[in-house]
Amino acid sequence: MTDRFTQVADHVRAMIAQASGSAAFRDLLTRLMARPDFLAPQRPMNWPSFVLDPCEALGGDPEAAIGAAAAVEFAISSTDIADDIADDEWDSRIGQWTRALNASMALSWLGQYCACQLAGRLGAERARLIGLLLAEGMVTSCTGQDLDLMFETRSEVSEEMAHEMTRWKSGSLVAMACKVGAAVATDNPAVLEVVGQFGTHVGVVGQLLNDLAGVAPDDPARGSDLRRRKKTLPVAYALRCAREEGLSSVLTWYEGTAPHTDEKEEQLATTIRDLGALHYAWVVADSHRREAFDGLAALARLTGREEVLRLRRLVPTTGAQRTQGEAH
Repeated sequence: MTDRFTQVADHVRAMIAQASGSAAFRDLLTRLMARPDFLAPQRPMNWPSFVLDPCEALGGDPEAAIGAAAAVEFAISSTDIADDIADDEWDSRIGQWTRALNASMALSWLGQYCACQLAGRLGAERARLIGLLLAEGMVTSCTGQDLDLMFETRSEVSEEMAHEMTRWKSGSLVAMACKVGAAVATDNPAVLEVVGQFGTHVGVVGQLLNDLAGVAPDDPARGSDLRRRKKTLPVAYALRCAREEGLSSVLTWYEGTAPHTDEKEEQLATTIRDLGALHYAWVVADSHRREAFDGLAALARLTGREEVLRLRRLVPTTGAQRTQGEAH
């Protein structure tokens, strides 16, 4: 597994080295790809797994899968950069955010270039399909990100709206990666559809677990979700409960009328937990987790390949979050 990840990282470096332009720009691209530690040796590198594992399970060309995984890495990194800038979480030590935003567009196009190069091993039509899957997933994710930003200034966001935003923003990205990996092995629309549904559930589980951490009391990794008044699924649930119970402290915060202090933020996180929002989000995440497993069973029946059941390892566990949600 580690050797495959190393091959993907090497492919990414090679693509950047071949890019036209100045050495300074290529250096910036390399630093940006390293910011989530992709090019560092200790990175878990889940995104390559979402491509490589489905390809292997469906009997695809492992060499072509390396290029496909590199394409996905470029695409994901481009969105991560834009996301950090939009959320005011950009690390200025990496460089000016204006240069980074420009470079993120180059990374996105490098992803498409990687997809085009697959024609040499898979043929023009299959390479075109992979490029379309890459573009489709990215556009859908950007739609979800746009909703996420719009929700920051809205005080009334339902659980259904927050759930749909999560499916678009994060579920679509994992679905895209899994479908790209599957498309290295097959162009069967039915197989790609089931693989995409599996990936969507996996992506939603991962995002909901992240959203839980974003509002959990005393969590050092909480980030800026509360400060930015993000309307994630646990927050949407908490807002509905707060309206029903008349909790002005919660409502005024998300209406944008309450000034921010660290103490108030911690109190808000505690209130959200006490309203049952963490457990609610965990229940939804666990439901998606079970749907992902059901999808793999359907994929095994469709393809006749028991190997696809090994993709269970891509599904995040929800055990720790359940303990947290039930502890209070």
